[in-house]
Amino acid sequence: MTVAEAIRPGGGVTAAAGGASGLAGRVDVRERVVRKVSEQIASQVIGVDVDRVSVTASDHRGGVAVRIQAPFPVPSLDDTEAVRAAGVVVDIAREAQHRVQEELGRVLGKPVTRVDITVTGATTPARRRVR
Repeated sequence: MTVAEAIRPGGGVTAAAGGASGLAGRVDVRERVVRKVSEQIASQVIGVDVDRVSVTASDHRGGVAVRIQAPFPVPSLDDTEAVRAAGVVVDIAREAQHRVQEELGRVLGKPVTRVDITVTGATTPARRRVR
């Protein structure tokens, strides 16, 4: 049995690696680890740099709850078509909540019971000069 097979998703050890006897104990994922993983996932889902994302995490109803604060990307306001195509901020945030919940649950191996997102501002794509 490999270590990966011995550790049950969501925490806890199912059996001793390589032995027939059970191994008592559990696996705890520290809040700091959950926060860092959540920051990475949220930055990828939202589409902003990880240093612009702030996350707090806590235990909640048998799973994990995360609160995310980040600016959301918006198209340049000069591009009318892109602004129309971008959608409503509430819908975009709701979709980001769902995607963060799924991805974070998959990575942590435990349920993510709550995802709160606070939009702290907007970021626009950097304009680059053509030489």
